[in-house]
Amino acid sequence: MVPIVYRPEYNITCFGLEKLHPFDSLKYARIHDRLLAMGLRRPGDFVAPEEATAEVLRSVHSPDYLASLRSRQTLFQILEVSAVKMLPAWLTDRRVLRPMRYQVGGTLLAARLALQHGLAINLGGGFHHASGLAGGGFCVYADTPVAMKVLHEEGRIQRALVVDTDAHQGNGTANALRTWLWATMLDFYEECLYPHPKVKEDRPVPLPDGLTGDCYLRALRHSLPRMLDEGPFDLLIYNAGSDVLRDDPLTHLELTTEEMVTRDLYVVQEARERGIPVAMVLSGGYGPASWQAHAQSIAALVGQFDHTEVGHPAVAT
Repeated sequence: MVPIVYRPEYNITCFGLEKLHPFDSLKYARIHDRLLAMGLRRPGDFVAPEEATAEVLRSVHSPDYLASLRSRQTLFQILEVSAVKMLPAWLTDRRVLRPMRYQVGGTLLAARLALQHGLAINLGGGFHHASGLAGGGFCVYADTPVAMKVLHEEGRIQRALVVDTDAHQGNGTANALRTWLWATMLDFYEECLYPHPKVKEDRPVPLPDGLTGDCYLRALRHSLPRMLDEGPFDLLIYNAGSDVLRDDPLTHLELTTEEMVTRDLYVVQEARERGIPVAMVLSGGYGPASWQAHAQSIAALVGQFDHTEVGHPAVAT
């Protein structure tokens, strides 16, 4: 079966304060429970990651940045929830940062499992506004760069690719990868959205607001195969944001759930046909259909790739 990485500690609760941000911090449990209800997985089928250690985080993050997370003002600027300024650092660490560290561990584990199985899915992660030196947009830790850096330093991958289809530019990921000659990023994002200004990227694909799902998929089919054919890549980390949906309150793209499912299947199929292992992370999404769309997408992926082999992993552990 396709490994799915999850543990209950992913979910962020802080006495109801999490509701002050539009991000659904309980979507991880909702997706997990829907997959169980659909009969696609049993409780023991999910793979539980460990919390990312300080050593793992320091592979990308500077000690000064990690120390700054004890500051209420710093956390307020990153999390965009004013109530954070009134909470003690130990409480924010336990209720907000610790769940995010578990998700970083989940992205690293999903990347390891992708090298073994060809495809693995982390039900969390995708904090693509965080770089090694800064956070923002509710993203504290740069989970994708951390996973890539650890595996590269272990000698398990030589060349890696990030494909980001979240509606917002993955500015943090781009900044973290900037000096890594072995890492490349292809980023599809809505041009009018946060962050401003945009940062320099390897392969940006800026999209106009109001873009229909059909046009979005056409842009994806134009750019993705060309990028993949520039390989070989030993690993692809796929940042599959659901904020491309037409009911998302913070974006202006017009994809339906079905078109998002088509997007995710296309990315994974194109990579696997070339023998590139894929680790998928979920990233942003703020509309009422966000978690349901992710669940449908994952259901389609496991339906396609459970008990099947498409191509061969480029690297095995």
